Amino acid sequence: MVLAAPPRTKALANTVVVFLTTPPAAASGIPTLAEVNAALFAQCHLYTEFEAVPNQGSGAGPRPICEESSETEFGQTTYEPVELQYSYMPQELGTPGAAGNEVYEALEPGTYLTAVVLHGVYGKTDTLAAGDIADVFRVEPGKRRKGRTGDGEFDKKAVTQAVRIVGGGPVVEDHPLATAA
Repeated sequence: MVLAAPPRTKALANTVVVFLTTPPAAASGIPTLAEVNAALFAQCHLYTEFEAVPNQGSGAGPRPICEESSETEFGQTTYEPVELQYSYMPQELGTPGAAGNEVYEALEPGTYLTAVVLHGVYGKTDTLAAGDIADVFRVEPGKRRKGRTGDGEFDKKAVTQAVRIVGGGPVVEDHPLATAA
């Protein structure tokens, strides 16, 4: 039986991004629910999605002369850096913990962080529940590029910064958050 209209999750305002500036205690690199809930909920600072999109090469190996066709195979998977744009308060820089600069302070170039991304969770939350499904990434922020969100009269001051996925891919995908590692 085919469903005419299968259930779907709206994308608008349904993403949560959390940055852990301290590595998770577990050797696996997967944070516990308590570690995530104690970290920086960044989604209301971000103007762009945290879209870690894999690219997978494909091609064909050598074809024996007796074959009329060659089979395509998948090759290596790579993750391009994620380009984030976020708010900041330029005249509050240098005041640790200043409202509006939390992401700016967390994404220090050359440091390593853990990013936890949850799709389908209401973005105005600051507490997650056991069983919420998350993708976990180890990331390194690149250089900051200060500017604005666009070129209109309602634009805001913003920073654009590339964040590199460390280790070639996610630490774990589609992982239910748990109270213990």
